[in-house]
Amino acid sequence: MCRWRAWWKGLPALLLLLAAAIYFARAPVEDDLAARSGTLLMQIGESWAHADFNGRDAVLEGEALSEEARVKVRRELARLSGVRSVDDQTTLLPERRPFTFTAIRDGAQLRLEGYVPSVWARERIADAAEKMAPGVVVTGVKDLVRARGVPAGDFVGVVIFGINQLARMPAGRITISDDAFSIEGRAPDFKTYDALEVTVRSELPADFKLARFAVLPPAVSPFVWQASREPDGVRLSGYIPLGDARRALLDMVRSAVPGAAISDQLRLADGSPPTDGWLKAVDFALEQLGRLPDGTVGLSDTTISIEGTAPDFAAYDAIAGARRSVPEGYTLTRFAVTPPAVNPFTWAVMRGSAGLRLTGFAPSEDAKRLVIDAVRAGFPGVPISDEMRIASGGPAAEAWVNATVFGVGQLAKLRSGQVKGKGNTLSVSGEAQDSASYTAIRGAFAGQLPKDFSIQSDVRPPVVSPYVFGMRRDTDGLTISGFYPSTQGHEALIAAAKSEMLGVPVNDVSALASGAPDGFEQATLAALHELARLSNGEARFDDAKLRFTGTALYAAAVDSIRANLEAALPKGFVLDLSLDVVLRHESTNNAACQKAIDDLLARGAIEFSPKGTAIAPVSRGLLDHIAVAASGCPDAVIGVSVQQTTTPDRAAARAQAVTDYLAQAGISPERLLTGTPSALAIQSQSEVAPAQAGLQVIVR
Repeated sequence: MCRWRAWWKGLPALLLLLAAAIYFARAPVEDDLAARSGTLLMQIGESWAHADFNGRDAVLEGEALSEEARVKVRRELARLSGVRSVDDQTTLLPERRPFTFTAIRDGAQLRLEGYVPSVWARERIADAAEKMAPGVVVTGVKDLVRARGVPAGDFVGVVIFGINQLARMPAGRITISDDAFSIEGRAPDFKTYDALEVTVRSELPADFKLARFAVLPPAVSPFVWQASREPDGVRLSGYIPLGDARRALLDMVRSAVPGAAISDQLRLADGSPPTDGWLKAVDFALEQLGRLPDGTVGLSDTTISIEGTAPDFAAYDAIAGARRSVPEGYTLTRFAVTPPAVNPFTWAVMRGSAGLRLTGFAPSEDAKRLVIDAVRAGFPGVPISDEMRIASGGPAAEAWVNATVFGVGQLAKLRSGQVKGKGNTLSVSGEAQDSASYTAIRGAFAGQLPKDFSIQSDVRPPVVSPYVFGMRRDTDGLTISGFYPSTQGHEALIAAAKSEMLGVPVNDVSALASGAPDGFEQATLAALHELARLSNGEARFDDAKLRFTGTALYAAAVDSIRANLEAALPKGFVLDLSLDVVLRHESTNNAACQKAIDDLLARGAIEFSPKGTAIAPVSRGLLDHIAVAASGCPDAVIGVSVQQTTTPDRAAARAQAVTDYLAQAGISPERLLTGTPSALAIQSQSEVAPAQAGLQVIVR
């Protein structure tokens, strides 16, 4: 039986029970659908989307990268078991063109800028940035903007690749613009630079291209570059500036050394001088290298060096001349180009009426300059013609300079002449300016000579005209003045003067000079012999004219002197003789006469011809003075004897010759006795030399 009133009363409780059952059964269903939809979205690669469930009805939210992605998500979610409906509330991300991303490192700071396609991509990039280097501080992660327009390929992978390259540099930047990858910065060393270049150019992720590799190599100092000629071409080493310098440099090498194989070992480096000026300096250096088959040229910052051996004088002259046209801002600090070798190595400095002329070879430019400076100092204002060429194969530069400067010093004392060199021999020849200069030159050659050189001299005394020479005898002695032609002959004349003048002072103020007439020394010696016979007088030569004046000791001596001079003077000489005679000598006693004669014999000796009996001309003066002394005692008998290691007959004949000479001098023959036994023996020299008689004159 139905009791509907009782049933109605239980209905609210039933409804409440039903509602509770429905509520508590819905939550597990929604949670299950949410979990399974999340897994699905991850599996299909659309993690940007998110589904919320109201029962079995899905509400789809998120920012899609494309309409295709929205469709895909709706379709796949609608197929998920248990899903009744899908309410698509997703939106499209804004599209960015170009799609850019930048990572900038400055020491321990890393800043990220730009766009990412998804939260997942942002998280991966942030994680890679945090692990880039110990202590790095990453900023900008939250500011990375999700956007559409990401290029095809592994965008996150290329970002992480770039961050890994930044880890090798203390500072730098990577930039991704669509599919173009760029990197810039400065490598800390060449090893890192090489590794970066290889990695970036060869390992960049697929679908991306390298737009710009602007990593700077390390800065070097000094910035050096070198080019060397080798048998098979030209080797380049050192550094080259950034930019297009390499291409320009290689073109210069091909122009300077046509056809040469180029070994390019240059490294890009920073720290070079301005590239335009650097290339001009390289071009200058390579132009010189083209002239040196075994040369080396180089730059170090703004200095240039050139080394090698010139194959000929044309090449050396061109290279040496180029030293005057070094590019502005650069300095040629090393010039070690060896000139061509010559054999024999000769040179000369010649002095003439038109000035000085330098010819031959010098061992170096510096050595040549030192010699030219010495020439200018020794010959101020004199024109100089420099025809010297630089060559090798000669003496060492220092020795060459010392020897040549020594020769130039002597050349300055010559009226005309030359300094000539050949190998390690130097000769000086010419005519001295004056006697003092000639003496100075002789002194220089007798002193310390340049090391490592043999020195030869052919310096002539000065030529004088008229050629004058004089010998004057007075109360003060004998004075010799004027010029003489040879040292040897003059020394013989001085020795004869000291002997024949019986010890009177001899004052020699004469000087060596050329220009004497033939037979001049013979004529002066003859004049000396006769001058010794005078009490005072002078023998003066003017070229070949002899003026002989003075006072003879006795009247007969005048004609004797004239005759002797006329006989002894060489052909071409002219005699002008004017002699007076000493007034009559006062009479003295015998003892005074003896003492005067003894004094004379103590100061001189009678000489005869070797192995003969003729009285030598050098003894005429002594005999004339003995005759004058003997005439002071007119009543005395004069005994003459000769003692000598010779035959008795020759000794007697020589004594007789003296007796005859005294008789001709005015001593009465009745007063003269020959061969008196007592004599003062003065031993003679050997028979080879002129015989020196042991003469004794006794006054009784």
